[in-house]
Amino acid sequence: MQKYFLILCCLSGITLSLRAQIPGRAEMTYNFPAGGAGRQTSPVLGIPLRETGPFVTFTLRCSGTNMRGDFEIRTTADIRDWGPWQPMHDDPHIENPAGRRQFEMIFFPSGTRFFQLRRSEASEPVTAELIYYTPLEAPLKDPVPEAPAQYRGACPCPQPAFVNRAGWGGPPNQQPGCTPAYTNVTHLVVHHQAGAANPPYSATVMAIWQLHVNTNGWCDIGYNWLIAPDGTVFEGRAGGNNVIGAHFSGNNSNTMGVCFLGNFQNDQPTEAALASLEKLLAWKSCDSNINPTGSSLHAASGLTLNHICGHRDGGSTLCPGDNLYAQLPAVRLETDSLYRDPSGCDGVWPPANDACTAATGLASNETCQPLSATTDGATASGVPIPACSGFTSESALDVWFRFTAVENKHRVTVTPLGQAPNALDPVVALYGANCAAPQLIDCIDATGGSGGVTALTASNLTPGQEYRVRVFDFGAAQAADGRFDICVTHGASVGTVDAGPDRQWRIYPNPANGWLTVQLPETFPAHSSFRLLNTGGMPVREQNLNARETRISLTGLPAGIYLAEWRTEKGVEMKRVLVQGK
Repeated sequence: MQKYFLILCCLSGITLSLRAQIPGRAEMTYNFPAGGAGRQTSPVLGIPLRETGPFVTFTLRCSGTNMRGDFEIRTTADIRDWGPWQPMHDDPHIENPAGRRQFEMIFFPSGTRFFQLRRSEASEPVTAELIYYTPLEAPLKDPVPEAPAQYRGACPCPQPAFVNRAGWGGPPNQQPGCTPAYTNVTHLVVHHQAGAANPPYSATVMAIWQLHVNTNGWCDIGYNWLIAPDGTVFEGRAGGNNVIGAHFSGNNSNTMGVCFLGNFQNDQPTEAALASLEKLLAWKSCDSNINPTGSSLHAASGLTLNHICGHRDGGSTLCPGDNLYAQLPAVRLETDSLYRDPSGCDGVWPPANDACTAATGLASNETCQPLSATTDGATASGVPIPACSGFTSESALDVWFRFTAVENKHRVTVTPLGQAPNALDPVVALYGANCAAPQLIDCIDATGGSGGVTALTASNLTPGQEYRVRVFDFGAAQAADGRFDICVTHGASVGTVDAGPDRQWRIYPNPANGWLTVQLPETFPAHSSFRLLNTGGMPVREQNLNARETRISLTGLPAGIYLAEWRTEKGVEMKRVLVQGK
């Protein structure tokens, strides 16, 4: 292709300047001569890239004494079948000096090899810089978003999981010589990429980064966050929360910029992307005390803007596209309801079941069917603290559940979802159904501290009778992260032994990295087995235990919280494991 490209240049007499850049990037210069007032079309130009990734981007920057007129482009893979002429739009993010225009980046399919440009006003010569990029170094597959390692207190909206900069192939920091600057965010600005967006979306984020850094000359990607059509959230500009971006027509102070990948002047945003946007904006609204449905003066622009607004509200642009912009009124309402509604952003905050009479219903099953819950924001019910907890002063900030017994023996299992030392250290107590005078039946505060799985096995229950389960954090202070899963089981899975330290089996190291050793008591049943379950209850490792110590490989497991299960003919015992991965 390069040979044919050079032949075209020589035959047409084009003056070119080809400069090698970073991998996957190339530039050249084409000079439009003066040609009267009519339309002028360039010769066929080849794309000077040795290889291409999932797509090719093209950016046009023009300079001259007369920059009036429209510019258009058409492309082909073989010079025979040309696509239609497409108008090129000025990039509203760029503050061009006199005599220069820069247009929005265009995405070509990977097989595109040639193109032509034309302009409507040809009275003066124009120098056109042609900048090409293909994401050769971007990940071939989008990584799985990870939840940030932080905990909420009074804020009901956790920060959504996201793909960090390393995940999409970006550098860890801003460009050398740049220092992150921070602001008090008051307005949340929605954008669109105004280009094609196809998996892997990491490649699209990388292309935007290279445009902003290597073409525009900025310190970093301009957006704080980017959202793909499948709902994946990508971390944008380096520096963390409240870092000032470059996205709002030069008026970036007091803003957070969120860019939808895709072009929504013609296309419709997906439900997945809108849901991720609302969760992200709800978290930031809560984090910065922003009223999602309100408006106020934005000092940098001098405009009174909705707190959730579109780029076009503060600049001369169609961004974020008519179809996405039309969704913003609904986005404001949904964002507002996410953390003002009693169910909260994650469906469990603040807890509505923080009294015996408001207990949440549970169904007993033969296998654990977990229900997500939390003690975050709970109030004290006033029921005396059971002696099993080891402390009886202060008040327990508790939540309540209820279930109907189907056999005479059931197990209640509580699995904290946070990470120690901020996670719940659960106390689990079982009561009769009379909330006016709760009668304690049994109670457990398993050793192990914050984040440990706690299981209460209760015998001599009456089938058909309803019982109350009370869960609270050990101690007077509330856990920083009170989230947990709870389930009730019966049948063979409960057996005749209780989970707890008296069985003297252990797993180590915990946290684990690469491997895990299961150590059983000196005497153990001949028929023992081990399973490691993910948070969805699916086994990811299974092993028969024929020796006191068995080493289990964790190679290939994602980092996260798992349940270790020791199964014998007498029953099942479980422990919580934190896998750090490699």
